Amino acid sequence: MTLSIISFTKNGYELSLKLNNKIKEKNSAYNIRLYYKSETIKSETVKNEILSALEDMPEYVKEGLNQWVRTQFANNNAIIFIGAVGIAVRSIAKCVDNKLSDSPVIVIDEKGDFVIPILSGHVGGANEIALMLAELLDACPVITTATDKNNAWAADVFAKKNKLNILNKDRIKTVNAKSLEGKKIKLILPKETELDLKFDENIFDIMRKDILPENDEEDKADEADMADNADVIVLNRSSKNIEILLNDIEKKYVNVPLILSPKEYIIGIGCKKNKTVLEIEKAIMDSLDNNNLSVNSIAYLVSIDLKKDEQGILDFADRNRIEFVTFSSEELESVDGTFEESEFVKEKTGVGNVCERASIKACTYGGSLIRKKTVYDGITIAIAKRNWIPEIKI
Repeated sequence: MTLSIISFTKNGYELSLKLNNKIKEKNSAYNIRLYYKSETIKSETVKNEILSALEDMPEYVKEGLNQWVRTQFANNNAIIFIGAVGIAVRSIAKCVDNKLSDSPVIVIDEKGDFVIPILSGHVGGANEIALMLAELLDACPVITTATDKNNAWAADVFAKKNKLNILNKDRIKTVNAKSLEGKKIKLILPKETELDLKFDENIFDIMRKDILPENDEEDKADEADMADNADVIVLNRSSKNIEILLNDIEKKYVNVPLILSPKEYIIGIGCKKNKTVLEIEKAIMDSLDNNNLSVNSIAYLVSIDLKKDEQGILDFADRNRIEFVTFSSEELESVDGTFEESEFVKEKTGVGNVCERASIKACTYGGSLIRKKTVYDGITIAIAKRNWIPEIKI
């Protein structure tokens, strides 16, 4: 994930430099970009040759703050304002749209005493980032989401933790409200579910049941399963016909549950150096469209470790909140199967096929290619469907 840190004063600017160093020492998983919006700092920086030569030199924001924020939202970057909450609120107001896709936004006062997540605390990860930043700065995290304050179970956190796609986000509020009231949450999980920890029977009523029949093209739920009055249903497989499925369930349930489906697909990718995020996006979305798949059904984006810093891939993963995983050439070479090999690719990477091998390697419990290697002007894409064994983290 990219953390875009912006400051407005000299104190804030210096804190952003300090924070940049601390994050890099603690957690290399974040891509950090520093910005500032101050003519005074700009003039001082230009005069200071040593400071202006820094590798992590913050970038001066020439455009209006609102335009800068729109760009960050478009790229799904996390935004960290070092300054007043009012500045942050006014600048993000027109961009706030969907709690499942809004960028995480955090505010830190310029003295570094308080860290306050103000948007996308759960799904976007603002609360998690805020706690990390507060620890690094020895600051006080100000978490205001109700489920966190009351140490209550939250449905959206549950979905994120288990790589589940939320099909009807309007039900999150209802389920979380019930959790806050201390009422028992009824979960319907797939038959083969294994829970990673023993669940609290005072909090959860868990039933194991496969709601969707296998290979039902219309994805209609069985009438007999509609009487359970569940709060949350985790489907036993993903659905390509979400609207049909939701309409069917809404007709049969008195109280419509929150519906979650597994992210069963993995995209393997290989590419020439410096392919742009737009080129990466075009190739991936074309492959998904040709297989009637949504980007929301993707669990992982995978490649060889030579591509771990490929900016176009990283940016696409950030924008779509997909975890990007890489493997060594030795790991990819050890994958069993018949793949379309290239001697040129093997000479460059140590393995004859990156995208197909990587997508199968990421299938922990096995899987199969549903789209073999497809070439898009220096980009190769393959899609695997993994055997989904639901190991649910409550």
